Amino acid sequence: MGMFDSFHIKCPKCGKELEFQSKSGACAMFNYRKSNLPPEVAVGINGDIVECEFCRTNLELKCKIPKRVQVKLIPTKKKADYRGNYNPDLLKNKRASAKLRRMLQNDKE
Repeated sequence: MGMFDSFHIKCPKCGKELEFQSKSGACAMFNYRKSNLPPEVAVGINGDIVECEFCRTNLELKCKIPKRVQVKLIPTKKKADYRGNYNPDLLKNKRASAKLRRMLQNDKE
């Protein structure tokens, strides 16, 4: 059995939760709802038809997928590791400088 991501939404007729599985996107067994569904996952489930197992209503999932994802790069006080990724575990590293630990601690507040 392969990996997939799941999208959960309530049936508009009976209110029970339904699940749609997507093979697009990360496919790392993530669970999404309407509030956090990424476009790359929405592409994989757009147009899917399912029968609600509780009220037997046939439902089609319609997603409004943005044509272009907007990305913004903003300055931050957070420090990246040597690969350019933010690493909050540096706080736990005994070798991390006191200044870096203070900066990371301030970011959490």
